[in-house]
Amino acid sequence: MSGIHLSKRLATVAQFVPENSRLADIGSDHAFLPIYLSQQKRIQAAVAGEVITGPFEIAHQHVQNYGLQTTIDVRLGDGLEVLSPTDDGIDCIVVAGMGGLLITEILERGQQHLNGHERLILQANITEPAVREWLMNHGYQIIDEDIVAEENHIYEVIVAEPTVTPVRYTESQLLFGPVLMQKQPTDFITKWTQMRTKRQHLLGQLEQAQSAPVAKVQEVQHELQLIEEMMATWQ
Repeated sequence: MSGIHLSKRLATVAQFVPENSRLADIGSDHAFLPIYLSQQKRIQAAVAGEVITGPFEIAHQHVQNYGLQTTIDVRLGDGLEVLSPTDDGIDCIVVAGMGGLLITEILERGQQHLNGHERLILQANITEPAVREWLMNHGYQIIDEDIVAEENHIYEVIVAEPTVTPVRYTESQLLFGPVLMQKQPTDFITKWTQMRTKRQHLLGQLEQAQSAPVAKVQEVQHELQLIEEMMATWQ
Protein backbone atom coordinates (compact mmCIF):
# COMPACT_ATOMS: atom_id res chain seq x y z
CA MET A 1 0.00 0.00 0.00
CA SER A 2 1.05 3.61 -0.49
CA GLY A 3 2.33 5.67 2.38
CA ILE A 4 0.06 7.56 4.77
CA HIS A 5 -0.39 11.26 4.04
CA LEU A 6 -1.00 13.26 7.19
CA SER A 7 -3.09 16.39 7.50
CA LYS A 8 -1.17 19.58 8.29
CA ARG A 9 -2.38 19.30 11.88
CA LEU A 10 -1.09 15.75 12.39
CA ALA A 11 2.11 16.48 10.45
CA THR A 12 2.79 19.28 12.93
CA VAL A 13 2.23 16.86 15.80
CA ALA A 14 4.48 14.26 14.15
CA GLN A 15 7.46 16.59 13.93
CA PHE A 16 7.73 16.65 17.74
CA VAL A 17 7.86 12.85 18.19
CA PRO A 18 11.51 12.00 18.99
CA GLU A 19 13.41 9.48 16.89
CA ASN A 20 13.19 5.86 18.13
CA SER A 21 10.33 6.66 20.51
CA ARG A 22 7.94 4.17 21.99
CA LEU A 23 4.69 6.02 21.38
CA ALA A 24 1.23 6.06 22.92
CA ASP A 25 -1.32 7.80 20.69
CA ILE A 26 -4.50 8.41 22.68
CA GLY A 27 -7.55 8.99 20.50
CA SER A 28 -5.59 7.76 17.53
CA ASP A 29 -7.74 9.03 14.63
CA HIS A 30 -7.68 5.75 12.66
CA ALA A 31 -4.03 5.16 13.71
CA PHE A 32 -2.80 7.51 10.98
CA LEU A 33 -0.05 9.02 13.14
CA PRO A 34 1.59 5.78 14.38
CA ILE A 35 1.29 4.21 10.92
CA TYR A 36 3.02 7.22 9.34
CA LEU A 37 5.77 7.28 11.98
CA SER A 38 6.29 3.52 11.59
CA GLN A 39 6.59 3.85 7.83
CA GLN A 40 9.15 6.62 8.33
CA LYS A 41 11.13 4.39 10.75
CA ARG A 42 10.73 7.11 13.37
CA ILE A 43 9.40 4.95 16.22
CA GLN A 44 10.22 1.57 17.70
CA ALA A 45 6.67 0.68 18.69
CA ALA A 46 3.30 2.26 19.41
CA VAL A 47 0.06 1.82 21.30
CA ALA A 48 -2.94 3.31 19.49
CA GLY A 49 -5.83 3.88 21.87
CA GLU A 50 -9.50 4.41 20.98
CA VAL A 51 -12.43 4.70 23.38
CA ILE A 52 -15.21 3.96 20.85
CA THR A 53 -15.63 0.59 19.14
CA GLY A 54 -16.11 1.92 15.60
CA PRO A 55 -12.88 3.99 15.42
CA PHE A 56 -11.04 1.18 17.26
CA GLU A 57 -12.07 -1.34 14.60
CA ILE A 58 -11.11 1.05 11.78
CA ALA A 59 -7.70 1.73 13.37
CA HIS A 60 -7.15 -2.01 13.84
CA GLN A 61 -8.01 -2.66 10.19
CA HIS A 62 -5.69 0.10 8.99
CA VAL A 63 -2.78 -1.32 10.98
CA GLN A 64 -3.46 -4.77 9.51
CA ASN A 65 -3.72 -3.36 5.98
CA TYR A 66 -0.26 -1.83 6.33
CA GLY A 67 1.20 -4.98 7.91
CA LEU A 68 2.26 -3.21 11.09
CA GLN A 69 0.65 -5.48 13.71
CA THR A 70 4.01 -6.25 15.31
CA THR A 71 4.83 -2.55 15.68
CA ILE A 72 1.45 -0.96 16.51
CA ASP A 73 -0.86 -2.40 19.16
CA VAL A 74 -4.39 -1.02 18.77
CA ARG A 75 -6.33 -1.07 22.04
CA LEU A 76 -9.88 -0.25 23.10
CA GLY A 77 -10.07 1.77 26.31
CA ASP A 78 -10.64 5.12 27.98
CA GLY A 79 -7.71 7.52 27.70
CA LEU A 80 -4.47 6.41 29.31
CA GLU A 81 -6.21 3.33 30.70
CA VAL A 82 -5.18 1.57 27.48
CA LEU A 83 -1.63 1.53 28.86
CA SER A 84 -0.39 -1.32 30.97
CA PRO A 85 2.42 -1.61 33.55
CA THR A 86 3.92 -4.25 31.24
CA ASP A 87 4.30 -1.76 28.36
CA ASP A 88 8.02 -1.43 27.78
CA GLY A 89 9.26 2.12 28.05
CA ILE A 90 6.53 4.35 26.63
CA ASP A 91 8.42 7.65 26.34
CA CYS A 92 6.13 9.79 24.20
CA ILE A 93 2.38 10.32 24.62
CA VAL A 94 0.23 12.13 22.07
CA VAL A 95 -3.28 13.37 22.90
CA ALA A 96 -4.59 15.30 19.91
CA GLY A 97 -7.74 16.40 18.16
CA MET A 98 -10.03 17.14 21.11
CA GLY A 99 -10.93 19.93 23.48
CA GLY A 100 -8.45 21.17 26.05
CA LEU A 101 -10.69 20.31 28.99
CA LEU A 102 -11.04 16.72 27.77
CA ILE A 103 -7.25 16.47 27.37
CA THR A 104 -6.76 17.61 30.97
CA GLU A 105 -9.38 15.11 32.15
CA ILE A 106 -7.56 12.29 30.32
CA LEU A 107 -4.25 13.30 31.89
CA GLU A 108 -5.78 13.73 35.34
CA ARG A 109 -7.54 10.36 35.32
CA GLY A 110 -4.49 8.60 33.92
CA GLN A 111 -1.74 10.01 36.13
CA GLN A 112 -0.81 6.54 37.40
CA HIS A 113 0.20 5.68 33.82
CA LEU A 114 2.61 8.61 33.55
CA ASN A 115 6.14 7.54 34.46
CA GLY A 116 7.60 11.03 34.91
CA HIS A 117 9.98 10.65 31.97
CA GLU A 118 7.71 10.88 28.94
CA ARG A 119 7.26 13.71 26.47
CA LEU A 120 3.66 14.91 26.16
CA ILE A 121 2.51 16.24 22.79
CA LEU A 122 -0.92 17.80 23.22
CA GLN A 123 -3.05 19.35 20.50
CA ALA A 124 -6.24 20.95 21.77
CA ASN A 125 -8.90 22.23 19.38
CA ILE A 126 -10.13 24.74 21.98
CA THR A 127 -9.33 25.81 25.58
CA GLU A 128 -5.57 25.57 25.22
CA PRO A 129 -4.91 27.63 28.42
CA ALA A 130 -6.41 24.82 30.50
CA VAL A 131 -3.84 22.41 29.05
CA ARG A 132 -0.96 24.74 29.88
CA GLU A 133 -2.26 25.26 33.40
CA TRP A 134 -2.53 21.50 33.98
CA LEU A 135 1.05 21.01 32.81
CA MET A 136 2.28 23.81 35.06
CA ASN A 137 0.48 22.37 38.08
CA HIS A 138 1.72 18.81 37.49
CA GLY A 139 5.45 19.23 37.07
CA TYR A 140 5.75 19.62 33.30
CA GLN A 141 7.57 22.36 31.44
CA ILE A 142 6.48 23.50 27.99
CA ILE A 143 9.58 23.04 25.82
CA ASP A 144 8.07 23.89 22.44
CA GLU A 145 4.86 24.93 20.72
CA ASP A 146 3.59 25.33 17.18
CA ILE A 147 0.45 26.60 15.49
CA VAL A 148 -1.03 25.65 12.13
CA ALA A 149 -4.04 26.80 10.12
CA GLU A 150 -6.05 24.14 8.28
CA GLU A 151 -9.58 24.16 6.86
CA ASN A 152 -10.70 27.39 8.54
CA HIS A 153 -9.41 26.39 11.95
CA ILE A 154 -6.17 27.22 13.73
CA TYR A 155 -4.63 24.49 15.88
CA GLU A 156 -2.00 24.82 18.60
CA VAL A 157 0.42 22.03 19.52
CA ILE A 158 1.96 22.04 23.01
CA VAL A 159 5.04 19.94 23.80
CA ALA A 160 6.01 19.35 27.43
CA GLU A 161 8.45 17.29 29.46
CA PRO A 162 8.78 16.65 33.22
CA THR A 163 10.86 19.10 35.21
CA VAL A 164 12.18 19.03 38.77
CA THR A 165 12.18 22.82 38.89
CA PRO A 166 8.69 24.27 39.43
CA VAL A 167 7.42 26.33 36.50
CA ARG A 168 5.05 29.28 36.88
CA TYR A 169 3.48 30.80 33.80
CA THR A 170 1.91 34.23 33.72
CA GLU A 171 -1.70 34.74 32.75
CA SER A 172 -0.57 35.88 29.30
CA GLN A 173 1.72 32.86 28.86
CA LEU A 174 -1.15 30.52 29.72
CA LEU A 175 -3.42 32.25 27.22
CA PHE A 176 -1.04 32.73 24.30
CA GLY A 177 1.63 30.09 24.97
CA PRO A 178 5.09 30.90 26.39
CA VAL A 179 6.89 29.69 23.25
CA LEU A 180 4.39 31.01 20.71
CA MET A 181 4.63 34.46 22.29
CA GLN A 182 8.34 34.41 21.52
CA LYS A 183 8.13 32.86 18.04
CA GLN A 184 5.16 34.95 16.83
CA PRO A 185 4.59 32.84 13.68
CA THR A 186 2.19 33.99 10.97
CA ASP A 187 -0.69 31.74 12.05
CA PHE A 188 -0.32 33.01 15.63
CA ILE A 189 -0.65 36.59 14.45
CA THR A 190 -3.65 35.60 12.31
CA LYS A 191 -5.36 33.85 15.20
CA TRP A 192 -5.08 36.69 17.67
CA THR A 193 -5.92 39.37 15.11
CA GLN A 194 -9.14 37.48 14.44
CA MET A 195 -9.71 36.88 18.14
CA ARG A 196 -9.37 40.58 18.93
CA THR A 197 -12.02 41.40 16.32
CA LYS A 198 -14.36 38.75 17.73
CA ARG A 199 -13.89 39.96 21.30
CA GLN A 200 -14.46 43.57 20.27
CA HIS A 201 -17.70 42.56 18.56
CA LEU A 202 -18.80 40.53 21.59
CA LEU A 203 -18.01 43.41 23.94
CA GLY A 204 -20.08 45.75 21.81
CA GLN A 205 -23.04 43.38 21.95
CA LEU A 206 -22.73 42.97 25.72
CA GLU A 207 -22.53 46.70 26.33
CA GLN A 208 -25.64 47.30 24.23
CA ALA A 209 -27.67 44.70 26.13
CA GLN A 210 -30.38 46.10 28.40
CA SER A 211 -29.04 44.16 31.35
CA ALA A 212 -25.42 43.53 30.50
CA PRO A 213 -23.81 40.83 32.69
CA VAL A 214 -21.14 42.81 34.52
CA ALA A 215 -18.85 39.85 35.17
CA LYS A 216 -18.89 38.81 31.52
CA VAL A 217 -18.20 42.35 30.34
CA GLN A 218 -15.23 42.58 32.69
CA GLU A 219 -13.95 39.19 31.52
CA VAL A 220 -14.05 40.20 27.86
CA GLN A 221 -12.51 43.59 28.61
CA HIS A 222 -9.66 41.91 30.47
CA GLU A 223 -8.98 39.43 27.67
CA LEU A 224 -8.99 42.28 25.15
CA GLN A 225 -6.46 44.11 27.30
CA LEU A 226 -4.19 41.04 27.33
CA ILE A 227 -4.51 40.69 23.55
CA GLU A 228 -3.68 44.35 22.98
CA GLU A 229 -0.65 44.13 25.26
CA MET A 230 0.61 41.04 23.48
CA MET A 231 0.01 42.52 20.02
CA ALA A 232 2.03 45.59 21.00
CA THR A 233 5.11 43.31 21.14
CA TRP A 234 4.79 42.21 17.49
CA GLN A 235 7.77 42.99 15.34
